[in-house]
Amino acid sequence: MAKKQNITVIMLILLGGIILSLPYLVQHTGLLMLMALVPLFQLTSIIEKRGIKRGWLLYYSMFFLWNLLSTYWIYKATFAGAVAAILLNSMQMTIVYSASLWFRKRAGKALGYSFLIVAWLAWEHFYYNAEISWPWLTLGNGLATTHKNIQWYEYTGVLGGSLWILVTNIMIFEFTGIVSRVERWVSAAGKSISKPERAPVKRGKTKRELILFILTLIVIHTPFVYSQIMYDRYKERKNGVEVVVLQPNIDPYADKFGGMSQYEQDIKLLEIASRGVTKNTKLIVAPETFTSYVVENMPEKNSTVLIFQDFLRSYPNSSMLFGATTYNFYTENGSSLEQRPNYTARKSGDGTWYDAFNSAIYMDSTGVVDIYHKSKLVVMVEMLPYPKYLPFLSSLSVNLGGISGSLAKQEEREVFESPQNSGLITGAAICYESVFGDFYRDYVLKGANMMSIITNDGWWGDTPGYRQHLRYAQLRAIETRRSIARSANTGISAIIDQRGDIVQQSSWWSEAYLRGELNLNDKITIFVKYGDYIGRVAQFAIFLFLGLALLLVMRIYGRVRQ
Repeated sequence: MAKKQNITVIMLILLGGIILSLPYLVQHTGLLMLMALVPLFQLTSIIEKRGIKRGWLLYYSMFFLWNLLSTYWIYKATFAGAVAAILLNSMQMTIVYSASLWFRKRAGKALGYSFLIVAWLAWEHFYYNAEISWPWLTLGNGLATTHKNIQWYEYTGVLGGSLWILVTNIMIFEFTGIVSRVERWVSAAGKSISKPERAPVKRGKTKRELILFILTLIVIHTPFVYSQIMYDRYKERKNGVEVVVLQPNIDPYADKFGGMSQYEQDIKLLEIASRGVTKNTKLIVAPETFTSYVVENMPEKNSTVLIFQDFLRSYPNSSMLFGATTYNFYTENGSSLEQRPNYTARKSGDGTWYDAFNSAIYMDSTGVVDIYHKSKLVVMVEMLPYPKYLPFLSSLSVNLGGISGSLAKQEEREVFESPQNSGLITGAAICYESVFGDFYRDYVLKGANMMSIITNDGWWGDTPGYRQHLRYAQLRAIETRRSIARSANTGISAIIDQRGDIVQQSSWWSEAYLRGELNLNDKITIFVKYGDYIGRVAQFAIFLFLGLALLLVMRIYGRVRQ
């Protein structure tokens, strides 16, 4: 008997890890998230009934499998980073879930489930804003593969999806338990039919079962049906502008930072652009970190900037947006500053302090050059967390081309508008920034009526990583109702409309240009206006639950002393 139970435990761990992973790996499987936590709840039931000690290790095993299958591809860039992300993310999930079980044991099932919902949402919200952040597997992101079913993200953002997933899984699990009990009642009633007296029918309990069943169907189907109605009825206002998205397909390991000269890369990009750009093109978008060594104090001295400006003179109605590593030198009265300006500043050979940035450059043929600095930086690649307390981490940082260590960033989002293209205002989310919905909406609040995303997804190879990243861009389009021009050096470039549909996309690992019309939109969605209000409410509520937990601990302590 014990052997069969052990097999059941192992099968539940495997089943839970696989079902949780599939929506992040396979297209059109997002709705599996609505039942993906049921194996976890069933595993919990077995652990509690059998009194298994250290049950958290079993929960951790399921979360670890989910993280491993979904994000193993990180190792392509950094093996140590992959190990840290998978192990630590799994541990955080385990802590949140185990805390809810402690609460349920002492306060009852209803409050336990309520605490799980609130704590998980509060953790996801915190994780989006923490210095060490890896919110890739936020539950609501799992629905990205079925974007037609989540058009209501324009009201709630991704955490609305997380809330739906948590509530639905709890209701399905509880209903599944009721079904098994009903089956036992039916079986018992069947055996007693031949007897003179039948078993009494428990009408009150049957009525409760029916109510719960109906509520479960409503919770599952209402968002699904409403989303389909929203999708079918959503119409974009026809005020399109022609954009051209470039994918130069320069190998980030072999060519990007050494195999090809910058001049060769510039010429390659412009050859692709010359095939796609027309006299009607308003915006040309090129990938993240396409060029380097742009000194912000004097961008006109950079060869790439000069070559691109010369190209744009043939297309006076066009502007160009591309990624670059830029530098800002701090000087005072012509001499270097004596003190370090900030913790990210570095010292050059002549004693001048400077900051390095992962930037987006926006320019046109008139000589206008605007720069935006990436502000959501990748931990241990572009940013060293808590430098005052963990200075030793600088020796462990990963160099993915250009420079490593802590880059500088800017506090507020910025949008670009060219003088000759009045009416077109674009924000430029750089790579990782497109994963953070509450952050991303700030571009729209600054006036963006369309969005650009520039990235270099080739670091991960032909793995699920770049496909997941593309799908998260679809979520941003729904949340903000802004069309997106997405340029990826070696991933998948795409043109995405306001419903989150991919109108055009390139192939993996190929030179390409995409030319299409993006409709502009100046309307503000509920999510853009109010941000991640679900996460903020959950963080407030968690303090109420923690207060209740403290009272429970005090009561338990009082009983022990008596």
